Amino acid sequence: MASTSVQAKLYAVRYEYVADALEKRKPYRQYHLALINKESEKGNVILAGAVGNPPTGGLLIFRNLSFDEIDQVIKKDPYVVNGVVMKYTIQPYMAVVGDSVLANDLIKI
Repeated sequence: MASTSVQAKLYAVRYEYVADALEKRKPYRQYHLALINKESEKGNVILAGAVGNPPTGGLLIFRNLSFDEIDQVIKKDPYVVNGVVMKYTIQPYMAVVGDSVLANDLIKI
């Protein structure tokens, strides 16, 4: 049986925060949001936010950029630079179901 490779159109970036992230992020929050909003305005980030209550991490969904380009953006994030994020991963996100706004980003199966 032949295997077919499907190219991801989206990438999921997961942040793992330090234990005191709510307090530690305060001085960097406006700069973090400015960076992510800039990428969103360019069409590169379609969703981003904290995970957990209180937050234990973050999730960002990127499109239009390569793995390396996303990594360059993430390495400039004030949360990463200043130790609010202790670990991050970038993985292909193979979305198959979603709102019609995302129709061009979904994998056809």
